[in-house]
Amino acid sequence: MILLKKYYIVLINILFWLLILPLLSIISLVNIEDIYQFNFNNIYVISYFAYLFISIFWIILFKKININNNILKDEISYTLKSMLFLSIFLIPTFFINHYFILEHIWESNLYLRSYWKIAFLFFAFALLVSPILKFIKNNSFRENLILSRKIFWILAFVFFFKHGLEYFAIEYIYQVQYHTDISYFQYVYENMLIRPDALSWMVAWVMMLLLWITSNKFSIKILTWKWWKTIQTLVYPWFLLSVIHVAIASRFDNFYLFLFVLVVFVRTFSYFSNKNTSENKNISEKNRITTKYLCIPCGYIYDEAIWDPDSWISPWTKFEDIPNDWVCPVCWVSKADFEPYYDREETVFGWYLWEVVNYNMLTEDVLEIWLKINSKIEVKKWQYAILLLKDFDSEFSRAYSIVDYSNNILTFWIKVKDIWRGWRLLKSTKIWDIIKVKWIYWDFVLQDTTNPKVFIATWTWLSPIINMTSSPLKSDNNYLFFWVQTKSDLFYMDKINNIKWVKTNVYLSREEVEWYNFWRMDLSKFEFEKNSEFYICWNPALVNSSKEYLENAGYKNVYFEKFN
Repeated sequence: MILLKKYYIVLINILFWLLILPLLSIISLVNIEDIYQFNFNNIYVISYFAYLFISIFWIILFKKININNNILKDEISYTLKSMLFLSIFLIPTFFINHYFILEHIWESNLYLRSYWKIAFLFFAFALLVSPILKFIKNNSFRENLILSRKIFWILAFVFFFKHGLEYFAIEYIYQVQYHTDISYFQYVYENMLIRPDALSWMVAWVMMLLLWITSNKFSIKILTWKWWKTIQTLVYPWFLLSVIHVAIASRFDNFYLFLFVLVVFVRTFSYFSNKNTSENKNISEKNRITTKYLCIPCGYIYDEAIWDPDSWISPWTKFEDIPNDWVCPVCWVSKADFEPYYDREETVFGWYLWEVVNYNMLTEDVLEIWLKINSKIEVKKWQYAILLLKDFDSEFSRAYSIVDYSNNILTFWIKVKDIWRGWRLLKSTKIWDIIKVKWIYWDFVLQDTTNPKVFIATWTWLSPIINMTSSPLKSDNNYLFFWVQTKSDLFYMDKINNIKWVKTNVYLSREEVEWYNFWRMDLSKFEFEKNSEFYICWNPALVNSSKEYLENAGYKNVYFEKFN
């Protein structure tokens, strides 16, 4: 199944490049003034407008197509939107190019060099996106801006290539053709390896080519994140080198000056904004003043600025003002297990970087997500993992039990609800995204005994129990009680019903369906052996009530897990 999911990604990405390469080839080879003039006698002009209208048509049509596979749907949508953005962002270049032609109407070699200006413009736009993203919180707008950055990179490379191709064709091939007194290699040496303006362009070309080749997810996987990130930092020396190249060639004018100052100003402003934030955090730590408190058992961080909407804690509620009966929303310990936290997570935890390789909605509100382990870690059936997520406010952690582990792939089931902060972030997760994860051990351990086992769970709290029952038990007379609201809320029933060493009882509380029990489970209707072991994974209130009933009934072996 996982191979099938990856094939989707590979095939859609291949399709994307097959669709845009013809257009990029057209723009690279044709005088785009023909497109500006609507010269439909030119096949390249017809090809561009056909591409534009087809991309608009398909993205409108795609919105009306129902695709159940989330991965396939997201990838196709991303490809179609990329095609549309690419064709639309080309439109301003036709006007810019036309302006350059008018500016250098009698100097064809100069207006063809102006393709560099278009390339520099798109490159500057790409550099401006990252700092701007830090001030934008609208998800949809951010996604479109990130996609636009990718298109800016593509167009910057295309016009950079076009500039070099046109310049080389006019300056070098033409000159060598009509000056037979010098050899081709001698002319190239004298005009490309010695001249500072040409040499700076060649170095910039090599850097841009390296950036272009590695600007994809495949390169991240091949190079690893550290080396890929190092290569991508070449954008900064390239930007400086491109400015130097223009200055040496005596082409530096107000256009370049404005873009250069704009990029430096915006990125500097963003840098000092982050620096001020960091300095404020350091001052807070130095004075031992903090609005954050760390849960020692699980790593959850309570932040007064973020609060806890799931527990009805309002914004900017100080930790000491939280009701005493409040508990950690992750592991359900009391306030006594928290201590002040000073934004130095590396001194508290060692985080692992894991890769998202699959996600799928099992029901309308149950997400299945697969994470690929990139480290050698022993995985135990009773473990849960803490995922460190980051949204526009800050980093925060959530804990999820392991459903399955095989072939270095961990499976998690996550209950989703739009008002939950973690879900709002996870629903935008893409294949090959990297998530920071921390292991935590817990007391919810399957005992290695011959005592009968009774498992009680609902919704995604079933996760650790499915893992515990994945292999034969040493005991007989084992039971599984599973409860949801309606039949449409059930998932993995084929797997549950095939657990031969457990007798399954499924309850639907809001729907009467044949072969299923109606209403919530009632343990008082069953008689269990006194040495039975009970494993309860439920919401905190029902865990407490079930535990209290079982202990009052004389059962001693009651184990439970109460994190959300």
